[in-house]
Amino acid sequence: MKAWMLDEPGKPLALRDEPTPLPRRGAVLLRMEAVPLLSYTRAYVEGKLPYAFPPGPFSPGTNGVGRIEAVGEGVFGLRPGQRVVVHPYWVANEAVAEPEQILIGLTGISAGSAPMLADFPHGTLREFAEFPASTVLALDGFDAMPSARLAVLGKFSVPFGGLRRGRLVAGETVVVNGATGYFGSAAVLAALALGASRVVALGRRAEPLAKLVELGSGRVVPIVLTRDGARDVAAIREVAGGGADLAFDMVGHAQEPNATLAALRSLRRNGRLVLMGSMDVILPITYSEMLRNNWELIGHFMYSSADYLALVSLVASGQLSLDVVELATYPFAQLEAAIDRAGAAQGLQCTVVSAEGERAWG
Repeated sequence: MKAWMLDEPGKPLALRDEPTPLPRRGAVLLRMEAVPLLSYTRAYVEGKLPYAFPPGPFSPGTNGVGRIEAVGEGVFGLRPGQRVVVHPYWVANEAVAEPEQILIGLTGISAGSAPMLADFPHGTLREFAEFPASTVLALDGFDAMPSARLAVLGKFSVPFGGLRRGRLVAGETVVVNGATGYFGSAAVLAALALGASRVVALGRRAEPLAKLVELGSGRVVPIVLTRDGARDVAAIREVAGGGADLAFDMVGHAQEPNATLAALRSLRRNGRLVLMGSMDVILPITYSEMLRNNWELIGHFMYSSADYLALVSLVASGQLSLDVVELATYPFAQLEAAIDRAGAAQGLQCTVVSAEGERAWG
């Protein structure tokens, strides 16, 4: 089979012939059809991110859509030929207080996760990929949808998990900080699908916010942030009808905390703030302010299997459309060009490498 391999961070990716694996117990072998690329894929392969890399050489790649080629022993709910979506978030199935966890094909997460990285080092950028069965979900009933379009599920999975962790209830007002970003734009649409009566979309640029307003059918209100904390809080609270019920923060490597603090201070009493992005500076939160307002601060990582199943159900029912995302599709053999395109993507855009079409692997 063909596989994109990274010998070590900083070395160029190479398309090679590799042995086709057999699925081990508890795992499945997938014939990959479409793989979405993270915006920071280039920085990742060049070793510029502080990640715990799998032992090399390995195939990067996180999410994807494919068909099951074979199942290992002890796999009972999946079958060969089944169309599936696969995600990288693997948590050890052990009855311990804090099971080890990794993102397959990307990085270790917990302190003792190195053995997990060694056990499943390869991600989805290969013709056949072996993954634990717990990271694979059936896509029965989606036969009419192209695999490249279904790969957009990976864009929604992360914010969807955070919104559910924040206990979003239909009818609530939600503030999304970082709404013009890759995951933040998806968070706006996911909040609408989950029943938010109003979504206040925060960003630095008016143009990408306007697209979200158009898709929101009157339920999305944009706020262009000014970096004046008091002014931004007042503007958000006004359009939120006095205050929001839930704030969702999806900033990426923020260099200052003002926008996140504005989202927090836009909350009503008893409001919740979910943190899922990244910040390179300290987030200064006032003890007495949290106390007086009964605010709840929630740090959240990724999603659960139940979250992903709920996401697939919303798409199947038509309550969440994947068609609103602008898709750029490349053959697997053109991975380098696809990585460059992914790095330039903004908002409701997604870059996918796909086996659909001729000469996908060169």
